[in-house]
Amino acid sequence: MDQTLFHQMADIQTTHWWYEGRRFILRTALSRLNLKPNAKILEVGCGTGANLLMLKEFGTVSGIEPNEFARDTAIKHSGCVITEGYLPDDLRLNEKFDLIGAFDVIEHIDDDLGSAKALHDALNPGGVALFTVPAYQFLWSQHDVANHHKRRYTRTGFRKLLEEAGFRVEFISYYNTWLFPLVLGVRIVKKIFKMKDTPDETMPRWPFINTALRLIFSSEAYILQHISLPFGVSIIARCTRP
Repeated sequence: MDQTLFHQMADIQTTHWWYEGRRFILRTALSRLNLKPNAKILEVGCGTGANLLMLKEFGTVSGIEPNEFARDTAIKHSGCVITEGYLPDDLRLNEKFDLIGAFDVIEHIDDDLGSAKALHDALNPGGVALFTVPAYQFLWSQHDVANHHKRRYTRTGFRKLLEEAGFRVEFISYYNTWLFPLVLGVRIVKKIFKMKDTPDETMPRWPFINTALRLIFSSEAYILQHISLPFGVSIIARCTRP
């Protein structure tokens, strides 16, 4: 991931519609798990710490982040213990966890299966892992290039990956569905007319647009409590270690 993107992430992680909307969806999913009050929680690839305060609502949180600037920012933002580590085989863990989150992380790593296996092994038996990844290779854009993504996934392909890693997939769905037509349309137009891609980490010009997008996106949290959505910009999966 380009260093400048970490700085942009730090600036907008508490205000940008996508970060806020995803955080609301994650919080809603976690609130249904009935985790014990002292649950040990790990976020792998925690970036500049956008999700750590939310995760602290559910237990004792620590993080792993390979980038020094992001790691230092996350520590200041959250007060959590954040250590340097790398998937799949340099996590430097000396304990196992009740919940592990990897939010838009696996797509950055060459060995995605090895990484999923490493996270499976870091869970306590019966522990839960919550993943998000970007969906559909045909949505590939400059955003993926700048963020050093290796791939985007289909729901079927990501389920297969998780099951090969040893997880029991309890729930998997596309999400960011309401805005999918808009995202697809914008990316098609940019490719046809060879327009310069504006980074997805850019704040909308007008605050009311940011608010509207946040409300539209986050509203999917209520749908995802009941059904799996058939398409979307991203994928969310809840898994357990049997």
